Amino acid sequence: MDDAAHAAISHSADQENAQFLFLAEVIPQLVWITDPEGYHTYFNQHWIDFTGYDVEASKGTEMWNNLLHPDDRQRARDRWSHSLRTGEFYEIEYRFLSKQGGYRWFLGQALPQRNAEGTIVRWFGTCTDIQGQKEKEEQLRQREQELTTLANAIPQMAWMAEPNGHIFWYNERWYEYTGTTLEQMQGWGWQTVMHANYVDGITERLSRAFESEDSWQDTFPIRSKEGEYRWFLSRAVPLRDENGKVLRWFGTNTDVTEQKQLQEQVERSYSDLEAKITFRTLELEHQVQELRQRLGEA
Repeated sequence: MDDAAHAAISHSADQENAQFLFLAEVIPQLVWITDPEGYHTYFNQHWIDFTGYDVEASKGTEMWNNLLHPDDRQRARDRWSHSLRTGEFYEIEYRFLSKQGGYRWFLGQALPQRNAEGTIVRWFGTCTDIQGQKEKEEQLRQREQELTTLANAIPQMAWMAEPNGHIFWYNERWYEYTGTTLEQMQGWGWQTVMHANYVDGITERLSRAFESEDSWQDTFPIRSKEGEYRWFLSRAVPLRDENGKVLRWFGTNTDVTEQKQLQEQVERSYSDLEAKITFRTLELEHQVQELRQRLGEA
């Protein structure tokens, strides 16, 4: 290869490097580069602004790890060592110390750059701020904990589901009544304790509610661990975030067997009364007709 070819290749490489450095300063993430052994050689301005350390102070193999939360350091070091050893994609969530003294959550990711022979020549990495996402996850966790505490205190059976309807939690009342386990019931496993005459209709109406994100209400029998079917009024409402996005579903099953039996008794009583009234009316009409006939004969 002549000098002109070498110069062209070198110029092309310089252009690519300049383009990368430009992009690294434009994107909002913290950006870094290491050699094949994991020695950090470059950090963008966002890293400097966040940590308060310039590139020279941040170079090396340990400085980045020293800025991590103590609880995250070993986990991050082990994951990074594994990627360096295997060449696998690096991804981890960890907390970095800011120059203000507080920790923020980041999603760390890195990919290796390989030469024509497949040998890793360097690693490109980014750290994306996910503090807001983590705070929302913590708020949701606390909300779920409050719901769990409340749901275990109420007399009804209760459950929680993902936005798609996959049930992942039941309260103690559910297990006490059905005699089942979470492994048996999670997802759509609850169908196994529904009466065969009702399960298809229940599934269709509940699925429609999950898809439309509308509240749901239905009444149907659920089998107990003794094999008895009792009637339950079942309700579910979507729990939404501040933007209206469904985060979870919360549902309850209230035993209404006695009320339903009473309602059936009342309906039977009305039916009996209507039958008696009809019979008595016909009887009176017959008596009136007989009386008219007698009067006519007289």
